[in-house]
Amino acid sequence: MSEQEMTDFESYVSKHIFPGASKAAGVPLLMLQCMDSRYPHRTVQTMDSMGLRGKYDQLILAGASLGIVHQEAWQTTFLDQLVFAIEHHHVTQVLILDHRDCGAYKHFLGVGPENPQLEKDAHVTECNRAIAAIRAARDSGRREQLRKLEWVRCLLLPIETVDQLAVNPL
Repeated sequence: MSEQEMTDFESYVSKHIFPGASKAAGVPLLMLQCMDSRYPHRTVQTMDSMGLRGKYDQLILAGASLGIVHQEAWQTTFLDQLVFAIEHHHVTQVLILDHRDCGAYKHFLGVGPENPQLEKDAHVTECNRAIAAIRAARDSGRREQLRKLEWVRCLLLPIETVDQLAVNPL
């Protein structure tokens, strides 16, 4: 799927997540999303309806990808949780779910839905920074477990459509 293509979340999961996750042993996916109450129940319902219950771990940070890079303490928390998930659940994939009209992006970066392209560009930037932080932690040697990750995907919701922001094999 090109960066410009859009699809609904369920179709995206069906095409890109379900085939590998449904057949994998253990819990192959860690899903990070924002704390905004409009989204977690929707993603859980989608994952459950596709038979993926028990196939993903879920973390929540304000701003999702922004939460990974906003403060060093938040990044440490995320990376510690990710390492735990890799060690204990055999996670090999990370799905970061950003969303439009995000309060964290408004508060910390001053961007919102009134300028959709600026808002999307901010999400792309933070998503790529989050991936770079995961890669840097892996490459530093301090978190060897991160070498077991196969990919990180970032999506931009609303739930009706998603924009794929990045897919990066690690």
